[in-house]
Amino acid sequence: EKGSDGITIDNQGNIYLSGNGVTVFNPEGKQIEHIDIPEKWTANLCFGGKNRDLLFITASQTIYTLQMKVKGVE
Repeated sequence: EKGSDGITIDNQGNIYLSGNGVTVFNPEGKQIEHIDIPEKWTANLCFGGKNRDLLFITASQTIYTLQMKVKGVE
């Protein structure tokens, strides 16, 4: 299943799209990562936490939190 639902960006200019897991694209538009989530659909995502280095992902039944090496854009 293709498509996306939510979007966020990190302080390196990478774009994160939710939908079928989380797909990450660099500023040039090249896919650089895919984060699998153990549910069929991810609805939205955002950076948060004290240092903006936690990625919160909402899915069909659960909210997932991932510690990231990058921070969300200010």
